[in-house]
Parts: sequence; C-alpha cells; structure tokens
Amino acid sequence: MARNSVKIGIVMLVAWIIPLFGIILAVTGLVTGIASVPSSRRDLARAGIFLNSLGLGLSLLNLTVSIYFLLSSDFDLQLLLEQLN
Repeated sequence: MARNSVKIGIVMLVAWIIPLFGIILAVTGLVTGIASVPSSRRDLARAGIFLNSLGLGLSLLNLTVSIYFLLSSDFDLQLLLEQLN
C-alpha cells in the first residue's frame, strides 16, 4: 500500500491543476500512506504522505485562487471568452 501512495503522489504532481480531482486523489493517497506507515515500507509511506499533502495544499490553493477570481470584479469571464474567439 505504501507504493500505491507514492504512485498517487506522483500523479498529484499533475492533478492539482484540476482542484476537485486533485483533492479527491490527495485524500485517497494520504489515507493509503497513513495506513501503511506501520508496514515494513515506512520510507515509501512517508514519501507518499509528503507528496500527497503537497498536492493537497496546491489543490486547495488553486481552488481558493479560482474562487477568488470568480467572485471578484477583477475577473470578467465574458471578456476572456471574447478574447479566445
């Protein structure tokens, strides 16, 4: 299970860009990492916990900044869509 936590943590290096997907993956990786600490692969479990907590922090930061921009008057979605076309 420790190895799975590290694998999920590596995927988190990309998944934090989409906050909802990143938060779900981070919580899953943290649970598997914490559950595997008493095992013989303690170093892998700690690495998985570190990677997933880093990904969770980045996902929450991304979510917070996104919500701020959507609720503030500095961000105009209609203007952005016009510029893309």
